[in-house]
Amino acid sequence: MQRLDERTPMPTTMPLPAPKPQLMPAPAHTAVRAAAPAVAASGAVSAVAPGGPLPGGGGVQIVREHEEPFAGTTLTHQFGGVRLSLVRGDGSRELIRPARRIDPLTAGCLRVVRPLSGAVWVAQDGRHTSVRAPQLVCFDSTRPYKVVMPENFRLVDVTVSHHLVGLTGGEAQRLTARPWSGTEGLAALLTSLLEGLGRHGREVQTAVDLLGGSVAGLTAALFSERMREVAEDAQIARQTLMLRIQAHVREQLAEPELSPVTIARRHNISLRYLQKIFQEYGISPARWIRDERLARCRSELADPGLDHLPVALIGERAGLYGASHFSRLFRDRYGLTPRDYRKERGSS
Repeated sequence: MQRLDERTPMPTTMPLPAPKPQLMPAPAHTAVRAAAPAVAASGAVSAVAPGGPLPGGGGVQIVREHEEPFAGTTLTHQFGGVRLSLVRGDGSRELIRPARRIDPLTAGCLRVVRPLSGAVWVAQDGRHTSVRAPQLVCFDSTRPYKVVMPENFRLVDVTVSHHLVGLTGGEAQRLTARPWSGTEGLAALLTSLLEGLGRHGREVQTAVDLLGGSVAGLTAALFSERMREVAEDAQIARQTLMLRIQAHVREQLAEPELSPVTIARRHNISLRYLQKIFQEYGISPARWIRDERLARCRSELADPGLDHLPVALIGERAGLYGASHFSRLFRDRYGLTPRDYRKERGSS
């Protein structure tokens, strides 16, 4: 494993251009943060509070937490296991995740970066690459990495939990620090969606829950596609099938007839085989579907932008029909009824 720390230089062979004049002036309300900004627990879109600028408009950020936002984050939205962030900076910037800052006992995440302007260079797992729009690149929080923006930049950072994409940190090593084309297949759909978020992030706040669901599904499906490209053995085949199934389920959560039987039929496998691949993750298909539905409901109940929706409708949007049934399942999972959960959020 390559060990990165604050002293690790960028390779001299890195194909990076010389710094250019400022590409886009930062708006007056935007400030570059030296410290990590807080992410709103409510799930609402929020601007990151301004902080002190990094020296000279650039500098080095030592990344201490798995999901620590980039300095320069101007807008963020949390959707279940996905966080979408808009980031910008003037001048060069480095993010370093040293080995000594990584707690192996805490859950990690994958981060997918889509540049909007400027270049992004990533080093991890013995590889390094440089990407520009419309390319994508990913890195994993459970191992050391270095990310460099050598010039003025704007980018979208998608942070996804390992659970969401069905991969462990070790399994994701095949995907990190490799350029992904943003002009073909699922990557083209995701990169177009992220570019639209970058251009119109503040205008889509009222529909951002649907946007987050689209990004979650596309990201999981893209990881599945990329895994098929880098390996073909039986274990990888099961992992990629699992990713496709998870992406399908998240897209169909509102359908009341969604069940292990319909999922197995949709993917041309037996119900027994479906149960077997879920068993490898220590859960049954039915339990996983229910947990995903409840997680979707909790995310929407935590969003002030959806307070106009009745609690029962929140449940129906995730396929949980019947107010009493939904309330019982939610209380069993989270210790509060959906109504009390929403009230507690409003009073905090």
